Amino acid sequence: MNNMIAKAVICVILAGPLCYLPSALANPLNRHVLSSVQLDSQNIANYTATLPTGRIVTPVGAINGTPNFPTMVAADGNRIAVLANGATPFQTITFYDGNNLRRVDRLAAFSKVAPVQPMAYATPDGSGIAINPQHAGAAGVVYIPKEGVALKIAQAKATLAAESDSQAIPSSVISHSDFFQGLTAGPDGTFYATGGDSDQVVALRSVQGKVEVIHRYPLQWQAFPKDQYPYQYQGNQQKKYLFYPDSVVVGPQNKHLYVTGMLANSLARISIASGKTEYVNVGAYPFAVALADNGQRLVVSDWAGNGVVVLDRQRLKVLGEIPTGPAVGPSTVAAGVHPTAMVAVPDSPDVFVADANVDKVVEVDTQNLRPLQVVDDSPYPDAPPGSYPDGLAVADGKLYIANAGNNDVAVYDIRTGKRLGLIPTAWYPTSLTVANGALYISCAKGLGAGPNLQWQYIGNMMHGVIQKVALQEIPAHLADWTEKSLHNDGFTSAQRSARHEGNVKTTTYLRKHIHYVVFILRENKTFDEDLGDYTAAGKWADPHFDLYNQKELPNLYNLAHHYALFGNFMADGEVTAQGHQWTDGASDSDVVQRLWPEYYSNRGLLWNAGPGGSSSLKPTAQGAHNPYDIYQPLGDHTNPWISYPEKLYLFNDLLEHHIRFEDFGENVTRRRDGVIRSGLLQHMDVRYPYWDRMILDTARVRLAEHWLKAHPGVKFPHFIYIWIPDDHTAGLSPCYYAPDYYVANNDYATAKFIHYLSTTPQWKHMAIFLTEDDAQSGADHINGHRTFALVISPWVKKGVLETHLNSQVNIVKTIEATLGLPPMSQWDANASVIAGIWTDHPDFAPTPAVLPIQVPVSFNPGKCSNRTLLRREAGATGHMLTAEWLKAHTDPHGRRLAPVSAANAYTPTSLLKVSGPEQLKQEWIASKGVKSYDHFMAYLHHYAQVHGATIASYEANEGKLH
Repeated sequence: MNNMIAKAVICVILAGPLCYLPSALANPLNRHVLSSVQLDSQNIANYTATLPTGRIVTPVGAINGTPNFPTMVAADGNRIAVLANGATPFQTITFYDGNNLRRVDRLAAFSKVAPVQPMAYATPDGSGIAINPQHAGAAGVVYIPKEGVALKIAQAKATLAAESDSQAIPSSVISHSDFFQGLTAGPDGTFYATGGDSDQVVALRSVQGKVEVIHRYPLQWQAFPKDQYPYQYQGNQQKKYLFYPDSVVVGPQNKHLYVTGMLANSLARISIASGKTEYVNVGAYPFAVALADNGQRLVVSDWAGNGVVVLDRQRLKVLGEIPTGPAVGPSTVAAGVHPTAMVAVPDSPDVFVADANVDKVVEVDTQNLRPLQVVDDSPYPDAPPGSYPDGLAVADGKLYIANAGNNDVAVYDIRTGKRLGLIPTAWYPTSLTVANGALYISCAKGLGAGPNLQWQYIGNMMHGVIQKVALQEIPAHLADWTEKSLHNDGFTSAQRSARHEGNVKTTTYLRKHIHYVVFILRENKTFDEDLGDYTAAGKWADPHFDLYNQKELPNLYNLAHHYALFGNFMADGEVTAQGHQWTDGASDSDVVQRLWPEYYSNRGLLWNAGPGGSSSLKPTAQGAHNPYDIYQPLGDHTNPWISYPEKLYLFNDLLEHHIRFEDFGENVTRRRDGVIRSGLLQHMDVRYPYWDRMILDTARVRLAEHWLKAHPGVKFPHFIYIWIPDDHTAGLSPCYYAPDYYVANNDYATAKFIHYLSTTPQWKHMAIFLTEDDAQSGADHINGHRTFALVISPWVKKGVLETHLNSQVNIVKTIEATLGLPPMSQWDANASVIAGIWTDHPDFAPTPAVLPIQVPVSFNPGKCSNRTLLRREAGATGHMLTAEWLKAHTDPHGRRLAPVSAANAYTPTSLLKVSGPEQLKQEWIASKGVKSYDHFMAYLHHYAQVHGATIASYEANEGKLH
């Protein structure tokens, strides 16, 4: 192994996002940019990436890497700061030289006790790692195994320094802190960052060339009017109530900070000198705050409202609201417009506001409290939503809009509102700032993901990118850049025409032969994790990464052999919170993208979107198990309304187009007050249990079959959506079913339901789509986003392996094409209908006989309460634990827990909050034993050495799983 590869492997083991190497790109597999590079025609191919949807990113200008998911860039002269807010136990602010984007220093915030040891250095020959500087280069270098490093990091006992451009850079650490989305620079060289869960604003300054915290300003939760909006405080009430500072701006004369409190519906004014703090109630989920009218007014964007609030800055008094979208009330069904980023027009009372959910930027007059003009940020005429404008900047009469969805910055003439062109960026730009004659852009997902060869957590394995584009270069290149941006997204007229022509041909076929569509969704598996041992997949499968195979999944392998298997199929989101949005709505939203890292990394928020959106906010109710809550009005529960994409979900379109459908277990949209519309509720089987690991999928499928048998003929739905989630497993959580049995039961239940469908009269004109919601819990040798998909139908070619790049959006597009539904976003509007798998010679025989479960019923060892045991017994009969069930209680299995032994003991983690790598480790040990796990680890280390692939990084071990 050459020194460069060795050094890359070791550096990633120890420091993850805090460690960068002399090479600009660490490895073409992991896509991490490790040092500053000026992009040109000679090297752009190395920094071009294909996303799960097939879109391409080709950033321009100069770039450098950042830690995972940067959300804000700020500038003070030539000092550029980037705040990264990924799903990790720490967040960072990294400082760059504005001239060349070379890293200068970094501050990491840990929510627990901060590490105390200052540096970790790779040895000069790349052969090892030395914890103390004096060890570097010594003959007796101290090697640190991966598990030891993970333990040290988890206990926060050592500070890991970063290396950049062959030089170690300073890296400071603060404890009992985290960062959220807000970062700004004051006129005196001080930067201010918002603290999210730590309820503070942190003041930073460079002291003798190293960034230091010079002050912390504490903030407190403020009660808001109960009638302000119809749902409740969303923080974890088992902790203290949180202000949750979001955005920050420095007031005139550098006297005050103005800070929005996302969970307090408030704006705070902090005296920089004394720390005295005043509060005023503003709108729901305040996002950004901006100064307008030469500093006389403050403007706050209401993320959960449909407009902005204007305040008199000196009196700290609300003057009024300016709508940027339609008025909303408790019974509002339509999604919100999501006002997010703002930027003031210099020497004017006007402010531009980005309505991220509807692809609009609205100019508002803060003196007269009215909207002035609406800038249409669509990439082409009549495009559905999906641009996601979420960052704004103004310079030289131009408005710059960061389009997170389209991976570009749109340039508009402020005076005319005309779009001048597009600037290509890396994946998911989140913020903009102008300084030093240049536009600086933070891009949350960088150059995407490669393989996660040692189960790096897909939720945070992707490093971000900071991008610099000189303003003076834009006019000369803008025409070419615009064409490149449109082409990258498939938005050119020629691309859309060609795609439409192909889609029409396939759609004509589908509408002739397919009249019934079934969508089966399962949970959290990569392709290799389930099908790595499927030899018919050839190079698309790697048996070294198969956690489950024909023993646990005999029916999956059998169906793959008989129908169409997709080997190059991607999940569009990284985690469950996004995954169900993509499969339901061909999109997620800016709210989901920005907030899921807070929830998954346990930073004070309770989830408000998709699965989990019906979780109770009452401390006494947390942890209660009621899988039927999803059918009830939410009341004191968290409300998912603000997370919906603009065009909502498939179910809404089905209802509007009078297509008969039935939903088994998937969440549907609610009104703003948390009530499900009666029309949608009529298409949900309210007896079907939602998330409950004690109710097995075989029980779920029985209920679905029973319902369908009771609705034959014309009552049979043309679209069926069924969620069968137990392949998620419960890891090694004591008293739950062992992972092998969960997976085997899920496999049997899925095949049984499919086989039942194949015996119905509708089978002759049916297509069944089977896939997972995301790929976050396993390893994959091609891409961390890769999962599998199957299409099962009489009209599918036998045993075909489809290897064209497809994603969940292609399934949604094919469903829409078959049933005559319009697109919901720019992604499905510009996706191809699945082709190449269909035949003109159908086989109407039922699917193969269902193979029995080959795994015996077994449970995880550990101490179990009587209530947990009773829940399990009730679940085995398809019920939740109630007084009624107890009256007729019997033990359906007659089994007892196995004793805990040293060989299989492993500290369990809380259900639904297990990192992807942790879940896989628990499942591997439970399924194959400790020796097999150790053998697998040895193989992976060898694989890394041979191929120069990454080893699990710090941040890859700390994400949260849902």
